[in-house]
Amino acid sequence: MQTTTNSLGPKTTVNQMLNQGIRTLGKNLMWLASAQFSGRIVRLAASVITARLLTPEIFGQVAITLTLFELICTPTRRITSAALIRMNDTEFKDNLASANVINFGACLIAFTLMSLISLPLAYYYQDSQLVLPILFVASSYLLLPFGMLYATVNLRNNNMRKVASANLWQTVGDGILTAILALSGFGLWAIIIPKVVMVLVWIYLHKNGNPLPTFTQKASVKNVKSILSFSIPVSSSDLINTLRQSIDYLVIGYFMGVEALGVYFFAYNVSLGISLGLVQSFGTAFYSHLCSDDKIASNVANSQQVAKQKFRHSVMAISAITAPIIILQTTLAPLYVPFVYGEQWLTTDAISVFIFLCLSGLVRPMAEAASQLLLAHGHSRLNFKLNLAITALLTLVISVASQFSLSTVALSVMVTYLIIMPWLCWYSSRISFNQPTVTNS
Repeated sequence: MQTTTNSLGPKTTVNQMLNQGIRTLGKNLMWLASAQFSGRIVRLAASVITARLLTPEIFGQVAITLTLFELICTPTRRITSAALIRMNDTEFKDNLASANVINFGACLIAFTLMSLISLPLAYYYQDSQLVLPILFVASSYLLLPFGMLYATVNLRNNNMRKVASANLWQTVGDGILTAILALSGFGLWAIIIPKVVMVLVWIYLHKNGNPLPTFTQKASVKNVKSILSFSIPVSSSDLINTLRQSIDYLVIGYFMGVEALGVYFFAYNVSLGISLGLVQSFGTAFYSHLCSDDKIASNVANSQQVAKQKFRHSVMAISAITAPIIILQTTLAPLYVPFVYGEQWLTTDAISVFIFLCLSGLVRPMAEAASQLLLAHGHSRLNFKLNLAITALLTLVISVASQFSLSTVALSVMVTYLIIMPWLCWYSSRISFNQPTVTNS
């Protein structure tokens, strides 16, 4: 884009561009947050039904299945999109065919891996009922590649209305189908079946009215290597980030058993469901937004200070949205948890776990913003190392806390997050704005 040569100078032009970018981010976040909030209301209704019909042991089985799915699925989600979003139009078209090959290969590997893990995992937990649900959920990997490039196009074009619509109807459909199946006596399968069925809805909504650009080059080893050189550290960082968010499930299941895991899984999803949905929406919009701004301002001087202010304002904005929800949930927890979900949860540590996990959500937006900022500036390997170190710390803390009680685990998670995440946000900002953007680091 050509910079105007008026008396105000190029810096004013950059300010105007980035201010417009902030408004665009706000609009995109509004679409994604509205979709997340609406979907979570439906999911909340479904969770009320499942909490009254299903036992903590079934929640534990669901936690094992879905945690395994998330851990394996996470590296596939941005295995190509993170690189494609940063490319200019010519590079993007040249790399589409190679990206498509990578998507299918990554998802096939994910399906095979999850299928192979099902038997030893069932043996470890002495629960043969885990095998079929794990295999069924793994089949969704075979569907994902048919929508991944279409989703990338929407993200790259900052078409967050389309992204939000796909997320909304996937979540709404999941919640409604879960409630229907739970009331029909499907037990564990009431939560498992919708996870696969709704992938088809997600694919359809991303593809509808969104044709792919013409593939200008065939898939090539050179392009595959180029994409993977950036995307593998990004996917590794995403995996470690998901592991960090799920490490409490793994450690609790190991030290305290499936029933305790079920209580924790229930409290985690009820307490952090809405706020984490908003944070994930923010991360989705923020990465595309940062990459878009970098393309605009990459050749214009004196834009760093404006970008730094924009980053701070964005973090403050998402924190301002999530904090009131978290505080309200925490305040009302002793009243509405037993009233809405049933008195049986009063005999567990669910309420205290709920409160501590809610409060940990106050600083989770900082971690998401820090991660997306590092990735947008090419520091994917640094992002991976930071997430790995934090995950190792959380594993140690939770392992020690698991020797006492679920409440101690949740308290330890809260304290660790309140200390580490503000530092991570500050450090990522310092690295990103004091060093030049790189292709990969």
